[in-house]
Amino acid sequence: MKQTLLLVAICIGLVLCAVGYSDSKYHTALGRKAPDFYAENDCGSVSSASLRGDYTLLNFWASTDAPSREAANVYTAWQRSNPDKKLRLVSVNFDKNDALFREIVRLDSLIPSEQYHVSGDTARAIVDNYGLKDGFGSLLIDDKGTIIAHNPAPEALSNLLR
Repeated sequence: MKQTLLLVAICIGLVLCAVGYSDSKYHTALGRKAPDFYAENDCGSVSSASLRGDYTLLNFWASTDAPSREAANVYTAWQRSNPDKKLRLVSVNFDKNDALFREIVRLDSLIPSEQYHVSGDTARAIVDNYGLKDGFGSLLIDDKGTIIAHNPAPEALSNLLR
């Protein structure tokens, strides 16, 4: 009887661990509504609700994460070279230091109005809701708030937004 109860307890524990691990990735699966978020910068605020009606590239990055910082630069360059495309770029930065974030935005010639620095509870909520514990990335979200691509290449953005 003890062995049966132990086996049942272990099985329940494994199921709970699996659900907890996969839950955040499920929230950002293709075809799902993008999770809620909120961020502010000197130009105003942005939230998932305020993005409805626009195609949005939601990019998450930090200066200490080279691939994500490079992606912020690539997406900004794409945005500048495709001003006629109906795409809103929202770059969310997770640097611990706001001054460092501002300096990187300046050095990399990123568009300040598209850059949002988050920290504290706001950063933790976004990391949890978007499954960013294993690294940063980006999501292309359609005008209805549905995720239609993960980490799209610039060429893919051009094709998707024809």
